Amino acid sequence: MDINIHNMDCIRGMMDLKIGSVDLIIADPPYGIDYQSCRGGGPKRFPVIANDGRPFIWFLYEAYRVLDERGGIFIFCREDVMKEFEFGLNIAGFQIKSHIVWNKMHHGMGDLKSSFAPTHEMILFATKGKFVFPTKRPKDVIDMKRVSANKLIHPNEKPVELFEYLIEHTTTKGQTILDPFMGSGNSGAAAIGLERNYIGYEID
Repeated sequence: MDINIHNMDCIRGMMDLKIGSVDLIIADPPYGIDYQSCRGGGPKRFPVIANDGRPFIWFLYEAYRVLDERGGIFIFCREDVMKEFEFGLNIAGFQIKSHIVWNKMHHGMGDLKSSFAPTHEMILFATKGKFVFPTKRPKDVIDMKRVSANKLIHPNEKPVELFEYLIEHTTTKGQTILDPFMGSGNSGAAAIGLERNYIGYEID
């Protein structure tokens, strides 16, 4: 396997990659909501996410360039900013194929007085050309527990098992996974465990 992890801006990093050199992109970009999370439910808070002043869609042009014609891209997002990411995908040249609901099995915070308790997160799936699932067609609702608040090492950490599910259904052994916003690095742990090549970028 070929593993490359870079402490740098993803756009600058992807400029060094060859056209069509990546088989799958998994991106959990800043949503544009100035999010700041408590650590483990206590008074200590994680730092504010960098570049989170507006939905970070600027990486999508380079993402389209480096993705193989038969590849796909997953983008985590929230419903209130989903249209911005859909716009970015369309402008970059991607074709949106699915709106996936990740049921986190446990509700999060928010407006406790007048909003329903949020238990899900959205994942957009888009393709560049003629993508075909290498496995049985997966469903667009994924029931999987989120990382417990007292175990988080990153405020927006996603479980390794979720990345494994996405990777297994869209790639095969030996293919290359790119994560432009590594965060905790769980996408890399999943890719390595499934014998995929991995490229990751993280500025913090």
